[in-house]
Amino acid sequence: MNVGRPPIYCASMSDRILGNNDAASWEAIYQADDAGWDIGAAAPPFCDLLVAAPAWLRPGRMLVPGCGAGHDAAAFAAAGFAVTAMDFAPTAVRLTREKGIHVVESNFLQPPAALTGAFDYVLEHTCFCAIPVCDRPRYVAAARRVLKPGGLLIGLFYRFDPADVNGPPFALSEEDLRTAFEPEFEILELQSPARSHGKRQGRERFLRMRVTT
Repeated sequence: MNVGRPPIYCASMSDRILGNNDAASWEAIYQADDAGWDIGAAAPPFCDLLVAAPAWLRPGRMLVPGCGAGHDAAAFAAAGFAVTAMDFAPTAVRLTREKGIHVVESNFLQPPAALTGAFDYVLEHTCFCAIPVCDRPRYVAAARRVLKPGGLLIGLFYRFDPADVNGPPFALSEEDLRTAFEPEFEILELQSPARSHGKRQGRERFLRMRVTT
């Protein structure tokens, strides 16, 4: 699958976090109390989505990959969703479990076989942008694998500003997203959320995608 940009990005990351390839690097950030992506609450667009309660959003089984401290997972669990979170940094796993959420300690790019076809939803937030660009096809394949037929991937994809190689987080464009996810997913909705946290305003896109049959 063409991921929109050449895979040279992975080769340029020798002195940086290796995205979803290296749990120890992410754990070191938690230990240093430097998790700058953690806003301390569920993302505002998700809060707005739960309040709006669109007809397509019905409680079901949801997987939250790269769950971090579990704020988004907890918000959807409180709204009646059967949430399973996933992360491979031990501190993230602990923080999410402390919120009463079931957590699978695993790399989302290699989801356990037991999760195949298990979920109605995958909830994305600051996970896709953290993985090396050359691994994006693995994310897409993993999301498709864990979803039921017709399942939805809903999420906030970050960051929509000039491209660079100095991720994570890696920059995205709408073309990158379409290139990565189509034809495995049908994009049903793609828009800038009305409300984002702080400097993320204008740098996020809300997507709703359905697994193609």
